[in-house]
Amino acid sequence: MASPNPQNSADLSAKQSLEAGLTALKARDYDRAIALLESVTQTAANQPSGIRAQMRLVAAYKATGNVKKAIALCNSLAQNSNTQIKTWADRALTELTPPRPPKPPENTPKSAETPPATGFVAFDAATESAKTTPGGDRPTADQKTGFSPSEPALEPGNAKSQPISPPPPPPKPPIHPTLEGGHGGTAPTETAPDREISGENSSGSPTDIPGFASPDNYQLTWREAGRAAKNPRPLKPLKLLGFRIEAAASAIGLFFLARFVLQFLLTNTNSLLVQLYIFTRLPIFAPIQLFYRDPTPFVQFVFGLLLASSPWLTDALLKLFCGIETLRASVLSKHSKEASRVLRSFCTKQNMPTPVLKLLPIDLPVAFSYGCLPRFARIAVSRGLLEELADDEIAAVFARELAHISHWDFAPMSLALLVMQIPYLIYWQAALWGERLCDLMTIEFLRSTVKFLAAAISAISYGIYKLLRWPMFWLSRRRVYFSDRTAAEITGNPNGLTRALAKIAIGIAANIDREKQTSFFLESFDLLLPVGVGQAATLGSAALHAPLEQILLWDVSNPYRHPLTVNSAHPLLGERLKLLALYAQFWQLDAELDLANAGVQEQPSQGKLSLFKSILEFKDSKLFLQGAPFFGIPMSLGIVGVLWLIGGIFSRTSFWQLDWLWGDRSILWGCLPIGFCLGTLIRINYFFPDITPRETAQPSLPEILSNPESLPLDAQPVRLSGQLLGRPGMANWLGQDLILQTATGLVRLHYVSRFGPIGCLWPRLTRPSDAIGKSVVAVGWLRRGATVAIDLETLGTQAGRVSDSGHPIWSAVLAFAAAVWGAYIIIQGPR
Repeated sequence: MASPNPQNSADLSAKQSLEAGLTALKARDYDRAIALLESVTQTAANQPSGIRAQMRLVAAYKATGNVKKAIALCNSLAQNSNTQIKTWADRALTELTPPRPPKPPENTPKSAETPPATGFVAFDAATESAKTTPGGDRPTADQKTGFSPSEPALEPGNAKSQPISPPPPPPKPPIHPTLEGGHGGTAPTETAPDREISGENSSGSPTDIPGFASPDNYQLTWREAGRAAKNPRPLKPLKLLGFRIEAAASAIGLFFLARFVLQFLLTNTNSLLVQLYIFTRLPIFAPIQLFYRDPTPFVQFVFGLLLASSPWLTDALLKLFCGIETLRASVLSKHSKEASRVLRSFCTKQNMPTPVLKLLPIDLPVAFSYGCLPRFARIAVSRGLLEELADDEIAAVFARELAHISHWDFAPMSLALLVMQIPYLIYWQAALWGERLCDLMTIEFLRSTVKFLAAAISAISYGIYKLLRWPMFWLSRRRVYFSDRTAAEITGNPNGLTRALAKIAIGIAANIDREKQTSFFLESFDLLLPVGVGQAATLGSAALHAPLEQILLWDVSNPYRHPLTVNSAHPLLGERLKLLALYAQFWQLDAELDLANAGVQEQPSQGKLSLFKSILEFKDSKLFLQGAPFFGIPMSLGIVGVLWLIGGIFSRTSFWQLDWLWGDRSILWGCLPIGFCLGTLIRINYFFPDITPRETAQPSLPEILSNPESLPLDAQPVRLSGQLLGRPGMANWLGQDLILQTATGLVRLHYVSRFGPIGCLWPRLTRPSDAIGKSVVAVGWLRRGATVAIDLETLGTQAGRVSDSGHPIWSAVLAFAAAVWGAYIIIQGPR
């Protein structure tokens, strides 16, 4: 076996130290940052990571008052042959050693030395841009979380930008969100010296040089694009009849799935009791006769009860999760007078009662509507949304929720939410009380038994919760497009809604970052939220490190993005913001984000039917491999047709031994799982390529998001380090909430035990949730689809504990299990 290359190991160690140093610098842990960055400069002095470490050391030295070392480093960098690095070093030297102010002329008139008595002082363009409008008391975003309620911001409609970075220096002239001085951005005319040196706003950082892309140099700003006139040109009317039929179909699909799940559980519970009774002969294990009855009437009753009482039951749930309160009209008017006007005018125009307003006393910026009828409809908004969004942005969010109520899609979604809350609450409470009971027990056998049973109940309930979400995905995605469009039309402000959605995503990511986990409220109410939690965690955290247009490029230009959202509750955020940009373009407005023309490079054949054309014509092998397990199912029908044809031919001859093939339905049903098996085996080597240290990459999150052509099949072996976030304890034994906090954002981790689901439930097994809150190194396959995630191979801690994942193993096990099942169906024959 070949020994590892020491040069590669040194490079890997330098990159890890660099990322750790950058993280410490962001956290203002300057002593640790200096120690780590100095070690990088010693081991990789002339390499890209070493140069970048020296540039960040300048900021650390200046922050600790060690200006001499900062100047010495700048002098060293000024000798670099790369002109961009030299330019950056010269500029930093200029700021570290400012020139002495010139002496005033001896004969200067007194009037030239002091401002006139009127108080007027001439100002330049930069000074003018620093002024705020009267009443500009809206908050700006904090550098870490994206929001800071205590800091003033600019009123909507002001053409000046709102930098999201504390402490707020004088705002620059209007610019679009971009990497200043970096990827295609123009350098600002004036930069605060302290921020120039610290790297928070470095216009001279050599970010265009390969290996020097510095997301920590980026500063998010808003263009504050305007809104349409009072009576904008109307958009094409929506076709709501078909949409409402789809909503009813989704609710019916949920009913039949819930009935199937319940009947499956009752039947298998009785089967288990029968086996236990046969084994023990104890009456306590006698099967329950009630479980043999048809559960349809019971499910109908439960669905009707949940729908009729959905406003009050959801109120009780929100009281349990976060303590819901009534939102007074005076409080809403204080934060957004426009939202109050929109509520009154829209309800009057639609001849519908004003919804009941509820306040969630949490810092998350969220809003959603629920209820059974418009008369009992509620709109719940959080305190974080009211404090962190501007007046017009709050109004746009309220308009979205009014659209849900007027379109009547809020009723089936409220019903679905309550149906899914039943297994979700069992999952949550079983994990919670299972751990509490185990803490009270002293007998190890009882503790292990209770822990296993509680974990099994919790895991099964969570699986049912995830399964029940599927029938509502289509409606959940469709209704978002309708509500966004109606909100833009109600307010005439698609740019305000664009900023609101982006800030909500940033706020959700900030909450996960701050709480170190995805809260139960966020996960269980995901279907109703304006932005999906999975997308918000990644995009919201990356938005603080790269331009929004850059990280949303995949959402608007990947030709196969629509089929990849089939298992998502929300449409792609970039796709939504692109539509809002098109509405702004329709009303001849400057768009907040330049997404309206993104993706125009797509070929005409890459429309809605491109997926099926590519499959049928085998023009795109990548696409075929991506969906091979599912494409194998219809391909197996071809095999069935051939076998039936052979049987039909032999049935007309003397070879009677094969005439049974003709019309045998067991062949049809048996070949379907066999086709799934073949497709999975075809794809498995492409889906899980070998991971070697030399080929393992360490990309930043903006780099991951910026590739518009990637598919989940393009499994890039990666090795990323950071802190592991997630829910602690039994509630995370299956890896439901594993998030890697890197220096440039949050990335989801997918984990499967090498022993399968049963292995995740074993009490003494080492699992990723044991490393929550610790620094870890994640090695696995990076996948870019509707969301970004890493399929883990290993997850290691600094203490040496390693959790091994078994994605390739269980993909193969699943394939062979499907083949065995198909063969069993064929052997059983027709019934």
